[in-house]
Amino acid sequence: MVGFTAAGVQVMVDDDTLREVVADPEALARWCTENPEDPRVVAHLRMLGRLDEAAIAARRSLEDPALPPLMRAVRRTRYAHVLQWQGAFTAAEEQFDLAAEETGFEDPISPSSLSVLAAVFQHRAKCRFEHGLRELRSGREVSATKLRGLALEDARRALVMREMLGAGNEGILESSRQTVARLERDD
Repeated sequence: MVGFTAAGVQVMVDDDTLREVVADPEALARWCTENPEDPRVVAHLRMLGRLDEAAIAARRSLEDPALPPLMRAVRRTRYAHVLQWQGAFTAAEEQFDLAAEETGFEDPISPSSLSVLAAVFQHRAKCRFEHGLRELRSGREVSATKLRGLALEDARRALVMREMLGAGNEGILESSRQTVARLERDD
């Protein structure tokens, strides 16, 4: 399992669901209470399963019209991830698409823009993966197959971009590899 820390708390990414599992939910909840204006609260609340609160915080974080496009893309990606966890896959994909566009508004070939774009692709891949699973459970196999193909395409694109950028954090590359490996499995 791939892992990282969020606000000093260990988080692991489940190999099957590609969702984060928080080791110490109470500690992360405490951090969220102590740092309500920090934009990372959105992701932390999502990982804690407090999706309505996360959605409110995410929408509030996007209200500032002076946000630089890259920061807006990061925040929009967090919001899209919340929508994904709420099961609002179409709305989530729309937000991921907007975030992808926003990464190119400053300098589309800068390493920071490409890094954010890689993150957008990876998270959109996970969204499409979950959406495809729901479609499969609902008996819509054609739709599920299409979504899985799009998810794998996004995941591979994110991995290639991160490898080309020489992502300094091995955990980020490992996360991309984990996503591709999961999507390549046939279960």
